Amino acid sequence: MNIRKKVKHANASSFLKKSIFLMMLLIVAFIFFFEVGIVKWLILSHQETGEIYLKTRVETNDTLQYYWIHSFEHIPWTEDFEVLDSNGFKLREIAVAGFGAGIPENKGIVSVEDGMVVMREINEYFEDINWINSHTALKYIGLNHQEIIRGSDLPHHEPLKLMIEERFSIWIRFQ
Repeated sequence: MNIRKKVKHANASSFLKKSIFLMMLLIVAFIFFFEVGIVKWLILSHQETGEIYLKTRVETNDTLQYYWIHSFEHIPWTEDFEVLDSNGFKLREIAVAGFGAGIPENKGIVSVEDGMVVMREINEYFEDINWINSHTALKYIGLNHQEIIRGSDLPHHEPLKLMIEERFSIWIRFQ
């Protein structure tokens, strides 16, 4: 009887060792293939319904661009915002081909470059960006000089909101 107890104990010990080894292997694989942490998400949604039209990862200091065509003057207008660590936006620069209704005439440091009036070092803070979308006015929104969504892909004449949220996330390391 003593021998049976030792055999059962040896089998249990072997099973426990295998389980611990397998658990450690899974943990190492998880650490190797996945990252875990707080991630900033740029979220474009409807102001009233909350429906989300775009969700993409951003980093502090990324550049967000709006490219517009002025609704009355029909001239190009761009705005560059910086993504802040505080999850807001800082308007850094506006470039516009002229002046008209709603276009600021004297923000920051003003110069004329290649036929565009450029206003730099504006440094206005926005917690989020709200607007009524227009298929004819908003051409696209870009992130780090890459188009991420066209104005025509969003609902026409609807109130939209662009904001940054931090969320705990798990993501694949190699994409």
